[in-house]
Amino acid sequence: MADSSGQQAPDYRSILSISDEAARAQALNEHLSTRSYVQGYSLSQADVDAFRQLSAPPADPQLFHVARWFRHIEALLGSPCGKGQPCRLQASKGRRVQPQWSPPAGTQPCRLHLYNSLTRNKCFLHFL
Repeated sequence: MADSSGQQAPDYRSILSISDEAARAQALNEHLSTRSYVQGYSLSQADVDAFRQLSAPPADPQLFHVARWFRHIEALLGSPCGKGQPCRLQASKGRRVQPQWSPPAGTQPCRLHLYNSLTRNKCFLHFL
């Protein structure tokens, strides 16, 4: 597959076979500069394989494509899995519950001013 400059994009397997971690991260960054996933248009086994080879997002700010991709895949799969462990999508964390609101300490009770356009009167509502 050719990229916009007409050069052939490297196959993701050749990127994963690079033994030097810095060189592999650089090659992966170049690969991800034109796509959202390692292979295809959605999360695939190629993404899981590449994700397993990384222990954390790269510290080098020049590798922002890999850092973006890593955070996205980590949100979907959780922390990087070991080679023998299966990686799965994170289960839904369930419905969040908001804590009950309470006014800040030492403040006056809230007053709501309403204007009734029919009677042309203002009324005040007090809340605790």
